[in-house]
Amino acid sequence: MAKVQFGEIIKKARGKAGLSLREVTAQTGIDFTRLSRIEHGSRPAPGLAEIRALAEILSLDMVDLLVAAGTSREVTEHLLWSERLHLALTYPRVQPYRPEGSLLFSKNTFRVRVLKREGALCRVALGEERFTVLSFSTEETLSIEIPPEAVSVYRRDPRSLSASVENVFPAQVKKVRRLGQVTNLVLSGNGFELNTLHTVEQIEAIRLQEGEEVFAAVQATAVLTLPVERTL
Repeated sequence: MAKVQFGEIIKKARGKAGLSLREVTAQTGIDFTRLSRIEHGSRPAPGLAEIRALAEILSLDMVDLLVAAGTSREVTEHLLWSERLHLALTYPRVQPYRPEGSLLFSKNTFRVRVLKREGALCRVALGEERFTVLSFSTEETLSIEIPPEAVSVYRRDPRSLSASVENVFPAQVKKVRRLGQVTNLVLSGNGFELNTLHTVEQIEAIRLQEGEEVFAAVQATAVLTLPVERTL
């Protein structure tokens, strides 16, 4: 259903723009035969970069294209937010926005106790694990939000490969859910549960399945923190 819907949108927009298949393939780099089959619904939608190119050339809303490709609007918000975060590193005037009312964000929000401070670096307790986060607050309790797309997953402990990441913890893959252009992993940690987002290719490359033991990693700078004020 999603393949047909996506293809119909592209074909209609291409006709409206007065562009031939070959003109679109020349501008996007998508193979002519592949694009033709996408339009007819016999091939799935392309990857994120190619969808972005189609949206720009055909004056289409990228969110609508991602949803038509089978990606939920909730996940689409995170995809575009992550993309803008990466763009902001190259183009400082691009301001990343935070998805509002996201269920994945709310599931990855935890209230934690500060165990130790060294300037802005805080050591906090998340379940039975110890995390390093950044916060200038002096409050003893923080609310932390871990962006689903900021979590990397490995089969082996990345610290053995000299990876420079502050927070690494063992987890079990509780769920593997394909959500259109991305895969949602639900990880069961030691006393907490975490949702993560990855490209389909990333998960297929390491062939993860439910029930497997993995290592998850997240940079301290990726964790969003807010103080939880004391109540009288």
